[in-house]
Amino acid sequence: MTLRDLKELAGLERLTEKERERLQTLRDSLDLKAQVISDMPRGGGARDRIGEGVPRLVDEARKLEENVREYERRISEAREYIEGINDPRMKLIVKMRFMDGASWQDVADYLGGRETEYSVKHACYRYVEGRDPGTVKGQIGLFE
Repeated sequence: MTLRDLKELAGLERLTEKERERLQTLRDSLDLKAQVISDMPRGGGARDRIGEGVPRLVDEARKLEENVREYERRISEAREYIEGINDPRMKLIVKMRFMDGASWQDVADYLGGRETEYSVKHACYRYVEGRDPGTVKGQIGLFE
């Protein structure tokens, strides 16, 4: 896992929601309506909406399930990584930013003191990228 992976977590969540919406739209388009039978002749052009729509629905459902599984796997990796952070301050920063979606300013405000958006962001990046002098290489094993 890298800094890029952590940054992509929110995007994966949005992608999953969009795919769920598309799937619901597709299901709604397959809504069965009662057939109107009349003695008036009708032109051709009859379509099998169900027959045409079901394969698309199955493909969309499969894609959605794959994305959800991928999202859940990556969330699990991120949680495992965060739980492995020994520094309580850094654990809080990483969790608030990447798991909870807080802005850097919100994280700095929560920590209080002399913390600024810039200081919190760069301390986190240094830690995640392994450039923090206080970071032991073995502490970030998922990033290698």
